[in-house]
Amino acid sequence: MKSIPHPGQIVSFLLTVVVVCGGLAAVDPVAAQNENWESWSAESYTLEGREAFQFKVRFEDIPVRQWKLTVNGGDFNCDLSVLRVNGESLIYYKTDESRHEVLVPWGIDEEIFIAITNREHKGAFVVSFVGPPKDQVQAAYSYLVNRSLEAFASGRRLEAEDHCQQALVENPDDSVAKVLLAGFLRDRHFYDRAATLVDDALAGDLSDDMRRLAEEMRTELVQLRAPLPAPVRNGVVDAERHLEEGNAEEALDIVVPLLESDLKLDSAARSRLWLLRGQALDQLERNFEAVDAFTQALTFTRSKSGQAMIYFHMGSLFMEMDNYTQAQGAYTIALEHGLPSGLELRAREALGEIDRRLSSER
Repeated sequence: MKSIPHPGQIVSFLLTVVVVCGGLAAVDPVAAQNENWESWSAESYTLEGREAFQFKVRFEDIPVRQWKLTVNGGDFNCDLSVLRVNGESLIYYKTDESRHEVLVPWGIDEEIFIAITNREHKGAFVVSFVGPPKDQVQAAYSYLVNRSLEAFASGRRLEAEDHCQQALVENPDDSVAKVLLAGFLRDRHFYDRAATLVDDALAGDLSDDMRRLAEEMRTELVQLRAPLPAPVRNGVVDAERHLEEGNAEEALDIVVPLLESDLKLDSAARSRLWLLRGQALDQLERNFEAVDAFTQALTFTRSKSGQAMIYFHMGSLFMEMDNYTQAQGAYTIALEHGLPSGLELRAREALGEIDRRLSSER
């Protein structure tokens, strides 16, 4: 399965801001690598010793997907702080450095506050905006989508998924948020909900890179969903929705009758339903019943990817039960069988936590 891209994979253009201290201009290596980039604007400022220069940058000033702030002091050092106004989060702060470099995820409604503080000696500061040709700038993503990409790139997958959910609450037509959320749901085995989001996204406004990603995911989801008969598929859609909303009892009310019905279910369908049953029982903290359900799901699955997903959920359940040895075994098998990238990261983080806990018990 393909992984959800991190910001470096889906962002095509960067904007470089070069702040030159002490009047000594320096060539920015990023700009030098791209001969098609052009200067957007340039301003010169002179600061006394210990004097500060502060300014804001809004998305309307730099309508690109991502940009870079570089402070080059030459023989002089500067302090630099960069604060995201929305949420008041500090994205960069360093003092007494001759060179600062900050990559800023950027999008609609973004605004940052930049403070440059001179050190001991008077110096001239040149602030330059350098970026792609203005007729080639690609459409930017929303504020919450950028926070999602930022969180995902840092390994905070659940936070990334939550940002996508928030983005769709604020704007139900945010097609990029739909694509990213579909990828997260696919990794969690919620194929039907993911497929709905992908179809909605493809009917909306998407950039070329995101459209390619959505089309590839749609093809993949067709294959993943194919084994389920229509009645089971419809039930799975409802059960997945209830699990997402934390309504485990409602999910069980759907899954159990399907498993006990006279429907001719193949092994893939039975494995899927037992997995959902285990997830619902897990939410209800009926731990031993959940273990049994996951074990039943394993007996019916024939694919390594299916086994990997089940072992991942078993590992999470054993962690909740403080059964670290069995959790370690389950996560290890899940990784050996091949997890989607988002779950792989979570499994490795869990194994690290298990190692720390087991070491403390020795």
